Amino acid sequence: MKKNFGAAQELRTQLTEAINAGREPMEIILRLAKTLGELSGEESYFSTTREQILSVYGLALGKAFILDDELAQVRARLEKISAAYENPAFSDEEHTRIGYALAAHREEIARLERLKASEVG
Repeated sequence: MKKNFGAAQELRTQLTEAINAGREPMEIILRLAKTLGELSGEESYFSTTREQILSVYGLALGKAFILDDELAQVRARLEKISAAYENPAFSDEEHTRIGYALAAHREEIARLERLKASEVG
């Protein structure tokens, strides 16, 4: 049983620090999920857990923290895609595809903002 002591101690320390810092419970859960995924070698554990939390707590229950987090991630991707769209090195066909991605990200931002306004506000 003591073979996992170091990993367990690290998780306990992270949890205590997050609680003492007044972090949101969902943020704590996501941080723990990331650490558990890293410890187990299952890097996808964090993204799967995050998607589940987004579906249940963000989209279904309208919890602001996860919607804000998702909005930030979509906005960051939109910024990168916008920069790529301005790059003249891409062909016309590639610009068209990038344009579709721009539109989809803008639509997703609008959808998330509507959800946040109607469910949370």
